Amino acid sequence: MNYINNEKLLAEIKKYDESGIQSEELGRMLLLLGKRYSDRGSFAGYTWKDDMVAEAVLTCLRYMHNFDINIEKPNPFAYFSRIIHNSFLNYISKQKKHSKIKDICYKNIDFITPDNSSTDEWTYFDIHGIDYQAIRGEKKKKKRKKRKVEKK
Repeated sequence: MNYINNEKLLAEIKKYDESGIQSEELGRMLLLLGKRYSDRGSFAGYTWKDDMVAEAVLTCLRYMHNFDINIEKPNPFAYFSRIIHNSFLNYISKQKKHSKIKDICYKNIDFITPDNSSTDEWTYFDIHGIDYQAIRGEKKKKKRKKRKVEKK
């Protein structure tokens, strides 16, 4: 199989619609669609491409029941391509949020390199854990203040 044929994809979706069971061939088609879509220029540079593809396939399977096969010209290829695209964008935004939190935490913590002679440095981290919610709250307060200044 070189790539996905729209008619074969539609036939697999009809099988799913009749039986309620997603076939392995349908999963292969969605996985191939996700992998090919991740090779596009706008998504090619990310290191977590495999995770993005896996999340996109799960999203396709989650929303497969919304696809209407009874319309005049059903186009499952376009439907699932759009789901994959939106899933990729959602995954990238989640990863950016996590990386921002990590960056903030790295900036706010006093890095203490462990010394073999003493274990006091490790207890420092146990006692003074990082409060992620407080960090995010401070960031939101700064944004609110900035908006108020811009409105005036």
